Order: sequence, then C-alpha cells, then structure tokens
Amino acid sequence: MEASIAMDDHKHNGLTQKELSLLILEGQQQINERIDSLHEKVNQKISRAELSGWLVAVSALVVLIQAVM
Repeated sequence: MEASIAMDDHKHNGLTQKELSLLILEGQQQINERIDSLHEKVNQKISRAELSGWLVAVSALVVLIQAVM
C-alpha cells in the first residue's frame, strides 16, 4: 500500500518538474503582487495609534491655548 502512495506522489498530470516549478513561481508572483496591493491599501489608511496621537496633540494644543488666554 505504501508503494502505491509513493508512486502516486510522482504523478504530475503530465507536467515536467520544470513546468511545475514555473507554475509555482507564477503563483508566487501573483501572491506577492496581491500582498503588495494589500500593503498599499493598509498604508493609505490612518491607524488607530496615529489617530489617537493626533487627538492627543490637538487636545494638548487646545489646553495650552486656553491656559495662555
């Protein structure tokens, strides 16, 4: 039974090792492009930490202005 499983591992739908490797590389390139596009989307949005930092800075500025006046 193990021999038949081992033989099944060598079936590649008629593709050579080089063709399989090229298919894997193409798939990897598509994945990398998708990751890059998602990374750009994430970088365009303001994060919660950035938002809270800006709110703290603006509120500190408002408090400072009120203290001077």
